[in-house]
Amino acid sequence: MDRLNKSLWYKISLLVMVLLLSFFSSIFLYNYYENILFDKLSTVVGVIAEDSKDLEILAMNQLKSGSNQYSIIGKDTLDKYGYSYGRFIFIKDRKNVFLLSIIFSFCITILCAIGMEILSSNKRRNANELKEYLENINKGKYFLNINVDKDFAIVSDELYKTVVTLRELRENAVKDKMSLKDNIADISHQLKTPITSINIMSQLMEDSCSKDENQEYIHRLNKQIQRLETLTDSLLTISKLDANTIKFTKQTINLKDIIDLAIEPIVSLIEKKNITINILDDNSSMEGDIRWLSEAFLNIIKNAVEHMEDNGKIDILISSNPIFKQIIVEDNGVGFLKEDIPYIFNRFYKGKNANKDSIGIGLSMSKLILTKHNGEISVENKKDGGARFRIKFYS
Repeated sequence: MDRLNKSLWYKISLLVMVLLLSFFSSIFLYNYYENILFDKLSTVVGVIAEDSKDLEILAMNQLKSGSNQYSIIGKDTLDKYGYSYGRFIFIKDRKNVFLLSIIFSFCITILCAIGMEILSSNKRRNANELKEYLENINKGKYFLNINVDKDFAIVSDELYKTVVTLRELRENAVKDKMSLKDNIADISHQLKTPITSINIMSQLMEDSCSKDENQEYIHRLNKQIQRLETLTDSLLTISKLDANTIKFTKQTINLKDIIDLAIEPIVSLIEKKNITINILDDNSSMEGDIRWLSEAFLNIIKNAVEHMEDNGKIDILISSNPIFKQIIVEDNGVGFLKEDIPYIFNRFYKGKNANKDSIGIGLSMSKLILTKHNGEISVENKKDGGARFRIKFYS
C-alpha cells in the first residue's frame, strides 16, 4: 500500500511541478514583454512631451480613455517607418525572448524526463519483482512477499490467486500420494490375513480325511471369503467417495426415517442379542441422500451393537436448532479405551476392544459420508459407561 501511494505521489508531484513551471514561465515572459512595450511607449511619450505640452496631454488622455480614435493613423505611421505587426519588438529583444522560451522549455522537458524515468524505474522494479516471484514459484517457493504499484496491483492479485491454487494443488497432490501409499499398505495387510487363512485351511483340508473337520474348514473358508467380499465392497465404496465419483441425491428426508432404514439390515443381530433401541424424535428433517446417510448410521449403530453384551440398550436422540440438526447415538456397552478415541475414525484402525473379525473401515466410511453432507461426527465415553456418538448437520 505504501508503494501504491508513493507511485501516485510521484505522478501528482510531477504534474504539479510541470504546471507550476509553465505558469511561472508564462508570467515571467508576460512581464518581460510588458517591460519591453512599456519602454517603447515611454520613449514615444517622452518625445511627445519634449516637443509639445498639448500633445503630451492629448496622448495621456487617449491612453487613459482607451479610445481607438488615433489607432489607424498610428498604425499607418508606424508602418511607414518599418514597424509593422510582428516586427515591433527589436531584434535584440526578440532574441532574448526566444532564448528565455528555449530555457523554460528545456527545464520543463528535463523535469518531465526525470519524472518519466522515475515512473519507468518503478515499473521496471515491479516487473523484476514479479519475474523474481515467478522464478521462486518454479523453484517450489510459494510465499507471497511482493509490493507493487497500483498499475501492477491487478496482476499481483491474479498472481496471488494462481499461487494459492498451485500451492493447494501441490499440497493436495502430496496428501493424495501419501494417502494412496498408506491405503495400498493397509489394503495389502487387510487382504493378506484372509488369503493366508484360506491357504492354510485349504492345505489342512487336503491333508485331513475327517468329514467333520472338512466341514469346519469349509465353514471357516466361507467366513474368510465373506470377509474378503465385505472388504472389497468397502474399499470400492471408499475409493469412490475419495474420488468424488458418487453423486448424492438431494431430497428432504426425515431424520428418523434415516435411522429406521439403517437399523433394518441388523434387526436379526439386535433381536439375537436382545438389545433395546429407544428413539427420541422431534420430527426434524434435512436435505440429503437417504441411502448413503442410512449406510453411515448403519455402521455407527452396528458398532454399538457389536460392542455390547446381551440385553443392552441403545438410545438415539434426534434434535434440531436454527444452526444444526443433531443425532446422538449412545449405548451402555463397554465404551472405548481412552487411547483409542483419537483414532476411532482412522481408516483400518481397530481398537483393543474391537471384534476380531472387524475390518476397521466402517466408522471411517461413516465419517466420510457425513462430511460430504456438511456434517461432523465425534465420539466420547459416557461417565456411567458406554459410548456416545454425536453427529451434527449444519444448515
